[in-house]
Amino acid sequence: MVASSSLPWMLINLLFAGLALGIGFVAGAFFYGGRDPREANEDVNEQERALEKRVALERALLATGQLHDLATGVATDVGNHSRCVAQISADLREAEDADGVIDQAIVSTSLSKIVAANELLQKKLEKAEKQIKAQASEIAVHESEARTDSLTGLANRRAFDDELGRRFAEWERKKTPFCLVILDVDHFKNFNDTHGHQAGDEVLKRVATSMKASTRTMDIPCRYGGEEFAVVLPATTLDDAMPLAERVRAGIEKELIKHEGKELKVTASIGVAQIDRMDDAKNILRRADESLYCSKDAGRNCGYAHIDGECVPVMDRIAKGKVLKAGKTDKSDGQLLIDQLPTRTMFVNQLTQRVAESQRNDTPLAVLVVELNSIAEIQSKYGQTASRRMLDSVAQFLVGSLREMDAISLLENERFGVMLPNATAEDAETIARRASSALSMCSVPMGDTLLQLDAKLAFTCIKELDTATLILKRAEEAVGEVAGSSEPLLV
Repeated sequence: MVASSSLPWMLINLLFAGLALGIGFVAGAFFYGGRDPREANEDVNEQERALEKRVALERALLATGQLHDLATGVATDVGNHSRCVAQISADLREAEDADGVIDQAIVSTSLSKIVAANELLQKKLEKAEKQIKAQASEIAVHESEARTDSLTGLANRRAFDDELGRRFAEWERKKTPFCLVILDVDHFKNFNDTHGHQAGDEVLKRVATSMKASTRTMDIPCRYGGEEFAVVLPATTLDDAMPLAERVRAGIEKELIKHEGKELKVTASIGVAQIDRMDDAKNILRRADESLYCSKDAGRNCGYAHIDGECVPVMDRIAKGKVLKAGKTDKSDGQLLIDQLPTRTMFVNQLTQRVAESQRNDTPLAVLVVELNSIAEIQSKYGQTASRRMLDSVAQFLVGSLREMDAISLLENERFGVMLPNATAEDAETIARRASSALSMCSVPMGDTLLQLDAKLAFTCIKELDTATLILKRAEEAVGEVAGSSEPLLV
């Protein structure tokens, strides 16, 4: 029984060794087959790239060889143990003489040998397991390095392609929108020719640093190739992507690069696109690229967005109020405001970002929930058109009572959510009272009848360890406890 109990350990460790060996071979293929994002830069030395690939391949092959040797050693140890146990079994069979008398000394010695053999194998297997874990950890580090641009520290082209594929799959599955920003450092080749490649490398590193500072925690900034960069913006519409793109452009323009006693500056041209129902992963990249070239044609150091089949200046869209911000929108096309408000999913994604920023920077944050009591009754009595007109009026009254930085969403048919960045409990209460007062004056004429609004409000402030889902749930549960129209409830 003692000998047989060691078999699971042997099988498990052999499985570890085989699995790790497979990982080693995959890692070797990964390093050798990976595209170097710097290949897009014609100024990168070919011999240097070839050397980097060979070093990466040799590291992967070394790891694979070590795992192979380890697996072979484990197999040898198990074989030796098996032969030892076979010999002990033979000794035990000889312990009984012709008269049926068992030699207890032989049995005792055999059992001692089994225990010693098991202990020896156990120690060797434990050592092998530690070596396998260490080797697997090293391979994981190598794989991480293969997805990171060594110069800028950003995700590289391989990681960008994977992320774009994931976001497109999520779009197909859940219709969660995302945006893509592509940017080029303006006249970078001339910059390299004038100031040298070391200065050019410093510029690329500073551009990467600026991009990290200008993007959100959820965004994925990448070095796409050479002097070209990209940012994948998960769960984001153009309304939020265009101001972010402009923030990235402005941040790069402000960078002052000191190199060998010189103060150097660069600018960037930007293209933006949002996933569309007719898009695939390649098409959104093509549309973002088209916008980028429109920016270059327009004189560079600017941004263009691909909207409804055409490229339009980002700053014009922002200046003209085309971007949905805090519920404010241009309604010249006759579209209802409630049809342009973020959905619950988009609101939670935006709130997730704000919660992370609040916890990181120790800044206040509040959430206000407004629920209408009479929408179902209005729809039943007057129809869906009347209820939608009432909801739209509520949205407009709410927007009028909010600050510029606040963001409103239609969570459900009768419920609105409002995110209040940098709002303390006192600030949130003031905003909630102002919204309550505005809503008390909200009414919609329906024939000879003036439909009055019946609404209730509740708000809550961020607490330690809060998540976006938790803070919103707390506010929604609280508004359900408010009896009729009353003062805003703080929870």
